[in-house]
Amino acid sequence: MLLGLVLAVAAAGPAAASACGDKVIDDWYDDGRVDGSYELHCYDDAIDALPRDVKDYSSAKDDIERALQNRLNDKPAPPATTDPSPDEPGVGTPEDLDGDGIPNEEDPSPGKPGDDDGGGPEAGAGDVDTAAADSVPVPLLVLAGLALLLVAAGSAGYITRRLQARRLPPPSS
Repeated sequence: MLLGLVLAVAAAGPAAASACGDKVIDDWYDDGRVDGSYELHCYDDAIDALPRDVKDYSSAKDDIERALQNRLNDKPAPPATTDPSPDEPGVGTPEDLDGDGIPNEEDPSPGKPGDDDGGGPEAGAGDVDTAAADSVPVPLLVLAGLALLLVAAGSAGYITRRLQARRLPPPSS
């Protein structure tokens, strides 16, 4: 009986710790700052549970550490160091599961359940925005075209020279 109780408490420990850390992370995801007051170990659990990309590309770790320091000193929550714009969900937020910057409730992207756009060839293409960060730069396309043109011209010159070399009679001595 005692062994069962010890095993139950030991198994519930990590689950409770991760749930506590998840609450801190959820608080940070809400508005880019940790507003609530949590147990001290929750902040460390949250930092350990942060996904690698969130640690590397956001201020989450610093904000959670700052909230821990303020909690230790009985100060209010620190201001956010980044503005995730809670009124306008950005790419990768829980409201934007497909990563296109539009919340899924308002997402006009093709292939969404309930859409009847015909599914023709144009349905998946959409508009091409050449000013976006993920588009192919036009100067790169122009340079690639010029490179292909130069390679074609050089190849044509080489082939022409080889053909002319075959037609010339051997020099008489």
